[in-house]
Amino acid sequence: MAARSTIVYADLDLAAPPVPSAVARDIARQARDSLAAGQYDVMLKELSAAEVRDAVRAMPAGHERLALDYNMILLGPGAMLAHAPYRARVVLTGDPFAGADSLGQCLALDADTVRVRLHDCLVSAEKIICLGSPAFEAVAPLVAARPQDRMFPPMALTSAGAQQAPLLVVANEDERAEQDMLTLLRETFPAEEFRGFDPASVFDRPWKAMLQLGIARSSLPGARLSDAWAGGVPVLQLVNRTSVVAQGRRLAGALSEYVVDHGKTGLLFSAMEDLLAALRDLLFDPLPARSVARGARRRVDPAAQWELLLKAVLQ
Repeated sequence: MAARSTIVYADLDLAAPPVPSAVARDIARQARDSLAAGQYDVMLKELSAAEVRDAVRAMPAGHERLALDYNMILLGPGAMLAHAPYRARVVLTGDPFAGADSLGQCLALDADTVRVRLHDCLVSAEKIICLGSPAFEAVAPLVAARPQDRMFPPMALTSAGAQQAPLLVVANEDERAEQDMLTLLRETFPAEEFRGFDPASVFDRPWKAMLQLGIARSSLPGARLSDAWAGGVPVLQLVNRTSVVAQGRRLAGALSEYVVDHGKTGLLFSAMEDLLAALRDLLFDPLPARSVARGARRRVDPAAQWELLLKAVLQ
């Protein structure tokens, strides 16, 4: 018999991408269409701002209750606020406290009340699953049981192949670095189109290549190395060697998810002039970079990663 789960979410027009509704639909679709099809019965329940506000006022936190649906999954801060007292499963794609002030204004609630209620939800949760390091780092110090730290499975970017297309620039340091890099690239290669990462539109077009500035820390779909690998999009990455060494110690073997393996999953550079020279070669003759991208694609198995995530979330 299929395991039945209810995913509760609320976008509230405040959630940073990926919005809870998109993640909920992805999980439900994979549960229906993946290798595990037939094992899960997933229902989606969207809450409006009014429903969240009414639930907060009618159901005070601080009194732990069993979830009405044993496999009730709270996806994002809105659902956490509405069902804070219940021992439900919590799935997070980012820091749930980051938008507490805006969330309080949206719901006509005091921001401190929002933070306390989110904390109560985490403390009473039956299981916490963090999709990405920002979510894990935000909640791990607050709960006794260690949350599960998982990555959202790859979502393939589209490779341009031989057609004319822009190059995607992902800045992992700050916005100023992205703007400086875009200016430099446009001045150096005026015939090419360079676009900064936009989570709302990154999957709407094909890409000639992805340029990663710094260690690929973002957990947003479309900004990750795995999304480029899954779609066969060549990756060029500029990383300070000192940062690689420092992050390698902290990530304890998981560095391959954030830094390309030169010549195998992408092209890695520590100097800007080397990156620009390689990019000039790629634009003149893209075949070597595409060959590396094809090899990287074979290393990614989204179906297997989805199967593991579905087990963690739904079983």
